[in-house]
Amino acid sequence: MSKLKKILKSGEVALGTWITIAHPDVVEAISTLPINWLVFDMEHAPIDVSNLEILLMGVKNPDIASIVRVPWNDMVVIKRVLDVGATGILVPWVNTRTEAENVMKYVKYPPTGVRGVGPRRAILYGAINFLDYYKKFKLEDLVVAVQIETEEALKNLEEIVSVNGIDIYYVGPMDLSTNLGIPLEYNHPKFVEAIQKVLKTCEKFDKTPGIHAFDTQLAIKYIEMGFKFVAIMSDISILRSSLAKMIEIIRTKNK
Repeated sequence: MSKLKKILKSGEVALGTWITIAHPDVVEAISTLPINWLVFDMEHAPIDVSNLEILLMGVKNPDIASIVRVPWNDMVVIKRVLDVGATGILVPWVNTRTEAENVMKYVKYPPTGVRGVGPRRAILYGAINFLDYYKKFKLEDLVVAVQIETEEALKNLEEIVSVNGIDIYYVGPMDLSTNLGIPLEYNHPKFVEAIQKVLKTCEKFDKTPGIHAFDTQLAIKYIEMGFKFVAIMSDISILRSSLAKMIEIIRTKNK
């Protein structure tokens, strides 16, 4: 069982960040830090399967899970992402039990799924025996996450969270707040009620609740609320906010 799966099963907090800059230097540098996972964003960042494969090679710590947010709940994209070596999948816009069940079909080989056979880098180009990979890959190591980001998903939450095999139910605050009609109002009662519903439902079904935090204080707040899979910003937002803070300090000192 992978390190991240063990952390999730133990109920500990798993910290990570998002990769949106398509350069392996960024991945390699961040993977030297004591984090548990990275999400490579194919939905909104300029990352495709070709440069994803190169980015995954930059993860130097084998204990860091390489999770890919695919652009859609699409069996072809999910298959290709797994074939180049992703150890986790995050699927956006999952609103029904059927859509959640489809995620599980797409990540699993027959007879329980529909994933085509051709794992390539996932078996190190043949250095790993496919049958060994096949046996181990029956979700012993793979982390499967889906996003809860709409009113429809909240309405169907219990049905979605009850699907076997999905490890993490991840709140995308920007999408969820916008779909609730309160964009970026993270203290709005409607948003707070929504994320508390995610927490309670995950607890009921013994699943891991996840969320994206846009700063350190939000990360701490969400952990105190009970979230166990917490993102600390993203590579580009960390870069920009860190430099902005340095500039502000320097200019304040030299007024």
